[in-house]
Amino acid sequence: MSAVWTIALLTVREAVRRRLVAAFALISVVLVTLSGWGFYRLSHNVGFTSGESHVAMPEAVILFMFMFSFVVALSASAIASPAISSEIDSGVLQTVAARPVRRGEVLFGKWLGLAGLLAAYTAIVSGLQVAVVYWASGYVAPDPAAAAAFVFAEGVALLTLVLLLSTRLSALAAGVIGVALFGVAWLGGVVGLLGETFNVHALRTAGHVSQYLLPTDGLWHAAVYYLEPSWFITQQLAETPGVRGNPFMSLSAPSWPYLTWAAIWLVLVLVLGLTSFERREL
Repeated sequence: MSAVWTIALLTVREAVRRRLVAAFALISVVLVTLSGWGFYRLSHNVGFTSGESHVAMPEAVILFMFMFSFVVALSASAIASPAISSEIDSGVLQTVAARPVRRGEVLFGKWLGLAGLLAAYTAIVSGLQVAVVYWASGYVAPDPAAAAAFVFAEGVALLTLVLLLSTRLSALAAGVIGVALFGVAWLGGVVGLLGETFNVHALRTAGHVSQYLLPTDGLWHAAVYYLEPSWFITQQLAETPGVRGNPFMSLSAPSWPYLTWAAIWLVLVLVLGLTSFERREL
């Protein structure tokens, strides 16, 4: 187990050395700064009534979280895609494999280090966002910690998938395919919502299937649910007939069977990655 922790620490250092962390930190600072300005203007706009401003706050928080979830997905893909393939191409893993370290320990250590890095990144930016929004407008979402946890879970799901792809594909191919699949999963969720709104069984089924094949969109909607006050959901249902088709709303908490499947999916993909790496010729 000491080898796993050592590799995890080395993986974090390597990500920092490549300035990936600095790049995404800079992007996040820009997003948080812009959101602070936006929330301040929104809450102090004399053109809005207090009721309109009250309703706009949850919507704005959800839109920001959507942008941040996309940044988390890009971060996960960017740090995971070169984790295996680049080190195979450079010859680093051949040196490691010659020592008494199992390949499974190498891959699991890398996954652990990258997941820890992603967790710290998500927690810091989410905490900053909550503080900035509260300072600018006095508004706090119902459960921002749970929402951040699900955004992190969304990122870990993509990270694990890209790490699997990295055992067989080049860093560029693994990263591009990972981000593309993330986008396809989100579009699949939109298709499913449209199917529910217009009662089209085929579309509804396609949406459900996509959420099980890659659970990132299902985890995103779980995050949305914990950003919505109960009064906001009730009001949207009463005033907007087609609100069920809105990809930026979630009308119910995530079910335990689905969360259980998401956890099983994560373990299965990680095991596939371990198996693929074990059988890869270096």
